[in-house]
Amino acid sequence: MNTVFVNSMTDLFDQPNSTERVDQALCGTTANILEQSSGWYYLETCYGYRGWVQKSRMRPVAKRNTWDLAPKLIVLQAMADVLIEPRVQSACLITAVRGCILGQFGAVSQNGWQHVCLPGGEAGWIPAAFLSKMPKIDGVSEKELRERVTRSALSYLGTQYRWGGKSPAGIDCSGLVQMAYQLNGVSIWRDAEIKPGFAIHEIDKSQMKSADLLYFPGHVAMYLGNGKFVHATGHIGDNCVTISSLDPYNDIYRKDLAENITAVGSVFPLTKAAAFTID
Repeated sequence: MNTVFVNSMTDLFDQPNSTERVDQALCGTTANILEQSSGWYYLETCYGYRGWVQKSRMRPVAKRNTWDLAPKLIVLQAMADVLIEPRVQSACLITAVRGCILGQFGAVSQNGWQHVCLPGGEAGWIPAAFLSKMPKIDGVSEKELRERVTRSALSYLGTQYRWGGKSPAGIDCSGLVQMAYQLNGVSIWRDAEIKPGFAIHEIDKSQMKSADLLYFPGHVAMYLGNGKFVHATGHIGDNCVTISSLDPYNDIYRKDLAENITAVGSVFPLTKAAAFTID
């Protein structure tokens, strides 16, 4: 990877100067630049997605700073201010969102603050309770990973629907399932389809378990068990991350989706090739 996103959230577009957002990359996400055009980069992210980004949103990895060399931490709090000083009265450098990747400076202070560095080179402080080490899939059982992934998806409940979004400020259907897996160390395709070469493979509907994915025309959701699923929907009346049901006798039944499942996908059994990395 030869460049890194420096802002908390950065929109990727289908064309330079376009208004159609196709994805949203978070602080600390890396990418390879494929093309340049009048202040824009066409790039491919570390998770394989492509789009156009303003050059000002990026830093070349060749210009190494403390972030590149530091151990990495991931933000788990929905939103978390990185402050200039380790005190709540301090000014804010950046408001990081869940999934942002920061560099670690030393151990946690006695009063619970973690000194961190940002991809742009700035250093600040954030409550250590808002952070975790970068997730790894080694040594995690399938049962535990399924539970972790569904918990991560449910942590976005109530988040407004935002086309191309991937944060607690706004998220879309494929962004939700991608982030739920990425926060637990697994990389999956970012769109609402099963794409060859990525971790998700099709399974029979009778085999689906929690954390498996349900595909519909232009939509994807995560199965929770007992006929329920969580998804980010732009459906009028919801417009957010919500729980729906495949059961026609349930009050949260979505007939339009239940009758139009095109595929069921799973990452299990998991392989090391599915591991998320920014390298």
